[in-house]
Amino acid sequence: MKMTTAAAMAAMLFSCHAHADDNVAYLADVASFGDGMGDSAGAAWGGGIARLDSVTDGEFNPIGQQWNFGSVYWSGVDTGLTITLAHTASVNRLVLEADNGDDYRIEFLDRANVWQSATTVNTDQSPTGQNLFGGPLLTPVVAKAFRITAKGDNHYSVAEFQAYGELVVDDTPPGGPVEPGSPVPEPSTLLMMAAGLMLLAARRAQRAYLAIARR
Repeated sequence: MKMTTAAAMAAMLFSCHAHADDNVAYLADVASFGDGMGDSAGAAWGGGIARLDSVTDGEFNPIGQQWNFGSVYWSGVDTGLTITLAHTASVNRLVLEADNGDDYRIEFLDRANVWQSATTVNTDQSPTGQNLFGGPLLTPVVAKAFRITAKGDNHYSVAEFQAYGELVVDDTPPGGPVEPGSPVPEPSTLLMMAAGLMLLAARRAQRAYLAIARR
């Protein structure tokens, strides 16, 4: 069973300063890829693979719990998890609960829909079982999604993933995206249009004044 108290307090130790950032990955959509998800080794050890959405439910497993209990587990370097955020966010800190003895590579999907490296979490020196890892990123990233893969002993598992930061304003132009074939006017063109509209308004006002004066 996952916990939200003692483990949550432990996660706070990963922050080097006080912060008020939100977990922007909370209840984010989780999908798996590759053929090694829920591999037979995890089942043979007596564990049952957890639901994918448990990875972002905001709760942790007990520290040291067996790697394939209450977690999403897999084998192979071409298998892993994708966490899609509800909104694009600027992320400065990550927290991962994962099995020991492996390297977990975390990538982020940028605004141009290109996967970039965020960090690699090394769990080789941690105690046996599931442990908490994480901390501030060297450079904050603007992300739409995260992707987790691993290499090591070929028995990988993730119980919880959290990303702390803040939502960013959508950079779509006001009024929605520009339709194809409708180029955005240059600034000089906009100035000319504005001057023309002002001249037209002045002429209309002059005509209205003359019409009133002639009555």
